[in-house]
This record gives sequence, C-alpha cells and structure tokens, in this order.
Amino acid sequence: MPKKHILITAATAMELNFLLTLSSQKKGLPVISTKNTDYTLIVSGIGSALTAFSLSKVLQQKKFDQAYQLGIAGSFKDDLLVGSIVKITSDRFADLCLSDNGKPIHEAGFNDFKTYPFSKGELIPDLKKFRNIDLPEVSAITVNTVTATLDKRNFWFQMYKPGIETMEGAAFYYSCMKENVPCIQIRVVSNFVGQGNTKNWNIPLAVQNLTEYTLDHLMNK
Repeated sequence: MPKKHILITAATAMELNFLLTLSSQKKGLPVISTKNTDYTLIVSGIGSALTAFSLSKVLQQKKFDQAYQLGIAGSFKDDLLVGSIVKITSDRFADLCLSDNGKPIHEAGFNDFKTYPFSKGELIPDLKKFRNIDLPEVSAITVNTVTATLDKRNFWFQMYKPGIETMEGAAFYYSCMKENVPCIQIRVVSNFVGQGNTKNWNIPLAVQNLTEYTLDHLMNK
C-alpha cells in the first residue's frame, strides 16, 4: 500500500515547534516519516496573504491526500476556555468588507465570493474524511487585525456568531478547497477575543495542548 502524504501547516514555527524537531529534510521540506505516512510541515507565515501564497505554492508542487492547519485562536464563547481544542466547520474572511457599515463583500454584487469554494461568503469544507476526529465543532472568522476591543468583539459576534477568531483559517480553507485537497482546521484557544494585550494570553498552555493532541490523535495512526 502506498504511503499517505499529509500536509500539516501553521502560521508560525512556534505552533509547530516540537513537530519540527522530529522532522528531517526531504526535497527542501521538513517531513516526519512513519511506516504508513509522510507528514510535510509548512510554516505559512502570519495572516491570509502569506498563508494563501505559501499553501498555493506547495499544493501545486506536491500532491497531498489530506491537509491540516494547526494553531492558536481567540474564543468568542465563555464556555470555550483557554486550552480547549476544537475543529472548524466553516470560516470566512470577515473583514473583507465594503465601507458601508461593514457590508460583507459577497452581498455587494461581486461574484467571486458567491461561487465555489464560497457559499454566500462562507468556506465550508467537506469533513467526511475527518469523522474520526472527535472534537467540539465551531465556526470561525478570519481577520487581518486581532480583535482588541469588546465593542469590535460584539460587532463580529452579532454579525456571524463565530466560535473562534484566527488570522489564517479562511486562507487555508480557500487554498485547499481550490486545489481539491481534503482539509480541516484544528485550533486551540489561547485567549478570549477582545483581549488586545497578548500578555494576557496563555500561548504556552495552548501550544502544549495542541502538540499533545496532534501526536496522540492525528499522527498516532
């Protein structure tokens, strides 16, 4: 049986730090090889632009059976605590709006955000291949600037009712869905949305929990 080829990506090396220490270079890319699977690790860079470019480039160079995006996230929900791990059922470029009261661009008459892979501005991946991932399901929004005030937090929540916020998730889904690669985001909560001071975030706990989950559940097959 041929080996499976799985892409694992995150915005920063910090989020993939332990996995990177387990990898070796293959054709210029860090790869963790097991008996049945090669896991290629990609640090995409922070934000949608860097993520879309990095992923589009590697997805056109190499064929992958599945793709995972790992990373920290901000929580909109009081019961979604720091350290919690979730899977993302949908995402959108939330702040890609026109200036008239934040009208979503898919409602402004442009077809780009109405046709596949978008559905009324939303990116909804087919998660059938990931049914074995037993995690709470939430929707997400992707923003270019971390939401740092409660007023802005409330604005996003009233508009989209998201569970979490990231800066790269929608770009990941967009790139993978355009290339027809089965994909899923796995996110860990590092903070509550509206906490602009990163000193109040618990990134070490979040990264530790995410690393342990990845090793125990995603790669232990």
